[in-house]
Amino acid sequence: MSDPTFPSPDDPMPDQRALHERWCALMGELGFSRRALWLACVDVDRRMVPPLVKIDECPTSPDPAGVRQLLAQARSLVDDGAPDGSLAVLLTRPGRAGITEDDRAWARALLDAGRFVRLPLEVLHLATDEALVALAPDDLAHARRTA
Repeated sequence: MSDPTFPSPDDPMPDQRALHERWCALMGELGFSRRALWLACVDVDRRMVPPLVKIDECPTSPDPAGVRQLLAQARSLVDDGAPDGSLAVLLTRPGRAGITEDDRAWARALLDAGRFVRLPLEVLHLATDEALVALAPDDLAHARRTA
């Protein structure tokens, strides 16, 4: 018997909420021992198609040239598996909820690299040991200091 709350991998993801639910289903119980990136192709019918790629042991801070090279390779993966599709990216790391400056740096590097290699990106997501959240554009601005 199937669980109606667990999205089928074949279900289309018509909006950001559906993508968020898909990442939640794929990650299951949260808890991470190291920083990693998860990449998935999304086809023109808004379905996540295999393979789901995990890149382990990402550095704390991104290397922009390395991220560009990674997304150039991901572009080939999308072109082969989901022509005219996009790339969904989830950054995972151990630790508490909340977006750190390193998380922001990763998100900005990914977005910049996506533009550089002309690869459409879905809304970026971050998962920590406590929460899985979408990274809104406002989240990527430097944290404001409070008096």
